[in-house]
Amino acid sequence: MFAGAGSNLSQQFNLPFWVGTFGCAMLTILVSFMDFKKITRVLGIFTPIIIVMIFIICAYTFVGKTYDYEALDTVAQTIKSPMPNVFLAVINYYSLCAISAVSMAFVLGGSVVRIGVAEKGGLVGGTVIGLIITCATVTLFANIDNVKDADIPMLQIVKNISPVFSFVYSLTIFALIFNTAFSLFYAFAKRFAGRNKKKLRTVLCISVTIGFCLSFCGFKNLVALMYPILGYIGMLLLAVLLITWIKEKKNILAENLIRKKMIHLAVKKYDEDLDYTKKDKALFHRLGEKSVVDTEEIKSEIKNFVKETGTENLKPSEPESQSQSSDSANN
Repeated sequence: MFAGAGSNLSQQFNLPFWVGTFGCAMLTILVSFMDFKKITRVLGIFTPIIIVMIFIICAYTFVGKTYDYEALDTVAQTIKSPMPNVFLAVINYYSLCAISAVSMAFVLGGSVVRIGVAEKGGLVGGTVIGLIITCATVTLFANIDNVKDADIPMLQIVKNISPVFSFVYSLTIFALIFNTAFSLFYAFAKRFAGRNKKKLRTVLCISVTIGFCLSFCGFKNLVALMYPILGYIGMLLLAVLLITWIKEKKNILAENLIRKKMIHLAVKKYDEDLDYTKKDKALFHRLGEKSVVDTEEIKSEIKNFVKETGTENLKPSEPESQSQSSDSANN
């Protein structure tokens, strides 16, 4: 990521390579000292921006234009690929995307109280990413003869559209590179430090320094070497995740039900129109003990979620409410 940041600013603004790498590394360290939830909200702004930009670039490439695809394919065949065939390349790249996102997905997914929301978020996000990759791929192929030697091919295409658009696109790409870099380094440090903020920042600073030094191997060289390797590792990771999901499906459903019941009880506690009894309080605690998350942590998260969301937005329908009350009583 740091190497990509360096290549991005170097290709667009003719800055020394180290300026982009150093800037991205320093931002990664500085942002780690800020509030995590606020950071994720800010970083999320750039995602819809780049989605719109990719669609604009794709539309500009194909609307009202035709291409000699046989000639383009001939040019594409001259580009050396580390993968033996296109099918394995697609799977490898998908696995690479998964391995780069899964660590932060665990961090973000773990902060979502309602499991169903996390599942829907994954479905929507995966669909959008699929569309973006498809648009980017066909756009790059249509311009393969002009971008085959560029460090960041899409930026080269944008330069031919408009200098202003190219400027904005470059800054957006830098922000997204930083977004990815921070997500990866933060998630890595989080695994070692847990809730110890001082240790987290120490691990993050050390790992960022190592990453900064390795970035001088060159962006294209690192991509050619590391992307296929990480892709193969990603394949193993996806296999492990699939097997684990199949084995733990019942436990996931049980955890989902536990959280729904806890939310229902928390709504009763904070809604003045509902009665929250001692039995409800005891049941809320027992459900917290059954959760896979630490008892006090899940109780606190549920309460904060209900307070922030508002009881009016979480009240179930009458039949559902009666059903949940019946289930709670039975348990």
